[in-house]
Amino acid sequence: MKKLFVVIVAILFVGSFQETKAQFTVGAGLGYASDISSLGISANVGYEIDETWAASGSYTHFLEKDYVKWSAIDFNANYNISEIENIGKLYAIGGINITTVKIDIPGLSEFFGSSSTSESNLGLNIGAGLKVDLSEKMILAPEMTYSISSGSYLRIGAKLMFKI
Repeated sequence: MKKLFVVIVAILFVGSFQETKAQFTVGAGLGYASDISSLGISANVGYEIDETWAASGSYTHFLEKDYVKWSAIDFNANYNISEIENIGKLYAIGGINITTVKIDIPGLSEFFGSSSTSESNLGLNIGAGLKVDLSEKMILAPEMTYSISSGSYLRIGAKLMFKI
């Protein structure tokens, strides 16, 4: 799953340089997921298609808690709703999400044969964000996204993006 994300990021990275350098962004973020109850650290890429639309992808690793490891891969479309004067651009988020969970309890293998199990869920993302230009090359983007799947959760966080 992680290899697929790296390949997609590489394709976006190479393809974006053929168009124009100012439309591509990369960055990192921090967030909290409600039902996962853990802090997540994300790697993000974005491509501004035009003044209204943008595409983004991210990989989020949530900190391990009680032998449970979570991660999420997101592919979203962002639609600019409105310009808020002296603040930034308000945008809607919609896309797909793949959330994986792995439970690995040490010491159980001697009783049950296996001490770990994992599962992946495909879901939909809906949410909103605010794009705040901090400088000509740096953007702060606080976001709130709800991932709808068999293990739905709300994420609140912010990412710091750099224009390339």
